[in-house]
Amino acid sequence: MSLPHPSHYHAALTTERLALVSRLLLTELAATERLMSSEVDDGYTRGCPTFGRQKNRIKLEARSGRTEWLTIVNPNNDLVFAIGGIPCRFSNDNPDSPSKDAVTVANRHQASFFEDFERGVPKRFCFVVDRGATEHEDARVVFLGYDENNVLRCRWTSDSVRTLQVVEPTVPAAAHLPKPIVGPKRSDSGDVGSTGT
Repeated sequence: MSLPHPSHYHAALTTERLALVSRLLLTELAATERLMSSEVDDGYTRGCPTFGRQKNRIKLEARSGRTEWLTIVNPNNDLVFAIGGIPCRFSNDNPDSPSKDAVTVANRHQASFFEDFERGVPKRFCFVVDRGATEHEDARVVFLGYDENNVLRCRWTSDSVRTLQVVEPTVPAAAHLPKPIVGPKRSDSGDVGSTGT
């Protein structure tokens, strides 16, 4: 079943705005993956830095003044930011079966928004960063909107962004080459030392 675009319910949730926030999240995901790709890194060691960098990137963008529609409602670890006054959160999770609180539970800073709209209208929004089920799938962001009964009412999916993995360089072993044979230069006639007279 195809769900409506979030702007169907809230005009402030345009594709351009959703795409910009998604790019911020995906850029920090890719940068952290590149930086933390050693043999001692795993999903856990990358998870906290990724979340922290994504959170801080959104805060920096909101404070930059470039996007007047993006504001910070709650700057703490349970970050809530607003797009045109509509409170949103983000999470690194599975958008088809989310389990993290940022997606499944309304934050106290989102709760006041519930009183402003009629029943059945999405009121709780979250950008869900989907890394892909396999290493061959590209990362993407899925923006989900739920109503007061946790019914999914709208959904938007970003373009995929390929995250590059760092590959350890392999340097081939040195090959032994014999010394070159150098002799006197030959003239056009083929005789060594010929003057052509």
